[in-house]
Parts: sequence; C-alpha cells; structure tokens
Amino acid sequence: MAKKATKTAKEEVLNLDNILFKCRDILRQAKNSGSFFEKRDMMLTLVFLRFIGEKYEDGIANLRNKLIEEGLDPDDEEIQKAFFDDATFADGTFDLPKEGRWSTIINTSAPQLNVALDTALKSIAESNPQLKGCFVEGTCTQRNLGGNDMKKIVDEVNKISHKTFES
Repeated sequence: MAKKATKTAKEEVLNLDNILFKCRDILRQAKNSGSFFEKRDMMLTLVFLRFIGEKYEDGIANLRNKLIEEGLDPDDEEIQKAFFDDATFADGTFDLPKEGRWSTIINTSAPQLNVALDTALKSIAESNPQLKGCFVEGTCTQRNLGGNDMKKIVDEVNKISHKTFES
C-alpha cells in the first residue's frame, strides 16, 4: 500500500486559504488583537490595501511602457508632472498617495507599521472621495498590535497577488 504524500512547510501550496489561516494564527497568538470582528476588519483592510496597491503599481508600469512606446521618456521631469503626479487610469485604478502605496507599507519597519497603516488608510480616503468612510479610522493604532506581529501579518498578506491567484 502506497504512503500518502505529505508536504513539508517549504512545499506547502501557496493559496489564499493558507495565507489567511497563517494570519489568523498570528492574530490568535498576538496580544491586543481584538475581537473576531476587529481581526476580520484588520485582515480585510490589509488585503484591500494589497490589491489596490498592486493594481496601482501595475497601472504605473503599464503607463511607463506606453510612454516609452510613444517615444517619450517616463523619467523626464515634465513627463513625470504631466502623467504620474496625478495619474488617471481608464480602468478605474485609484491613484494612490505615496504613503498609501503597498510598496511604502511593506518597506516600513515593524515599530512604525501600525501608524503607517493608519496613515495610509487616511491618505487614501482623503485623496479618493469614493473611498471616504470605507475604513475604520485608527484600525491599527487602536489595536496597538505588537510591531513584530503586525510585520508578520503584512509579510503574509504580501504573498497575495492577483497575478498568482488569477484563474
């Protein structure tokens, strides 16, 4: 009789369930992680930030490529002002302020992460009227989750990508 193959941690399949369950486990072990609903809201907010951040970065990359195809230099100061300072995307992608971008969040050190996340949410809501009121203000700083715990969760959420999970 053949043995059932088991997967080691390194061979574990990267899927949304595994990522979210790992985040749940981190939150369960963390102090000040809040009620079920507060944990849920925090996770949904982080996943939302990840997806709009990735979509924004894809939009900027596509815009750069289109400018290059047109013979323009996307690094030119005038081109930057005209196209990137207040980028408008035909597909509904939100223009994100620097502090609201996932690339800013993922590169924030653990001790500053709670404040950086709340700053990101506030700046996104202020710069995009359609998103005003969509986030609970102070979600991360009110929970005061330990910086290392929040960093672990953000690193896990960073594994989520629409490119990876496209069907």
